[in-house]
Amino acid sequence: LGLPLFGKTGTTNGPTNAWFVGGTPDIIAGMYVGFDQPRNLGGWVQGGNTAAPIMKRFIEATRDRWTSDDFIAPPGIRMVKIDRRTGKRVFDGEPTDDPKAAVIWEAFKPDTEPSRSTRSDQLAAERSEILELIRRARQGITSDRTEGRDDQPTDFVEDQGGIY
Repeated sequence: LGLPLFGKTGTTNGPTNAWFVGGTPDIIAGMYVGFDQPRNLGGWVQGGNTAAPIMKRFIEATRDRWTSDDFIAPPGIRMVKIDRRTGKRVFDGEPTDDPKAAVIWEAFKPDTEPSRSTRSDQLAAERSEILELIRRARQGITSDRTEGRDDQPTDFVEDQGGIY
């Protein structure tokens, strides 16, 4: 359509209704599909395949009223690269203009964005868990052998700084 648009679909159980709400920075419109007295619309009806196409036709018919102004994020909003499929934060790759791009920009209120985690952070956390398990196991074994001894053995794994 050549417009910067946002949109959200919705469907209720049954489905008894389907909807789409979308717009630009200056116009917002909604499309509802359903009955006054709720009843099943058929198992295939969803906001994305029923209400959204109707909304698209509405926008096309009224195209001259819709501006191409870009969205401007309010102050403090953080734009974060997100994997479209998983919803997780992405550090490699860049969003593109492809509407089905794997990496997209998402807006977050401050301190609500997905936390930064890297493979090394995950490995460090796993290492700590493994070391704790080893410590617990050794305490059970060495406490039997070292009862009454003042010279406790050092922990080789901790002294060497890792698991090899």
